[in-house]
Amino acid sequence: RSALLGAAIQPEIRLNNEPVGVAIPEGYFYVDRPAGNYEVATTTEVERLLRFVLEKGETKFVRFSVTMGFLVLRVYPILVDKEEGLSQIQECKYTGNEAPAKEVSQIKSP
Repeated sequence: RSALLGAAIQPEIRLNNEPVGVAIPEGYFYVDRPAGNYEVATTTEVERLLRFVLEKGETKFVRFSVTMGFLVLRVYPILVDKEEGLSQIQECKYTGNEAPAKEVSQIKSP
């Protein structure tokens, strides 16, 4: 999440139904997974899903954006290209549970 809008809304992020992080404003985290089919989900007022295929050796970036829902703000996942993802996380802080194994600068541009 690269924006502060809805700072109090910080839903859990699930990858194939496994909790992997939290959508914290101006924060980023990553998980390493093998090639395969994936589903990213987050729930605020409604559950939002994003499905994608991860190829061997590929890096995917998912941005969590905030919009106004019926009663509350909603956070939803959007797949963004690698260049945009790298650019957006430059101003964010790492919010993962463990010390980062990779620095942002080590993720190669396409």
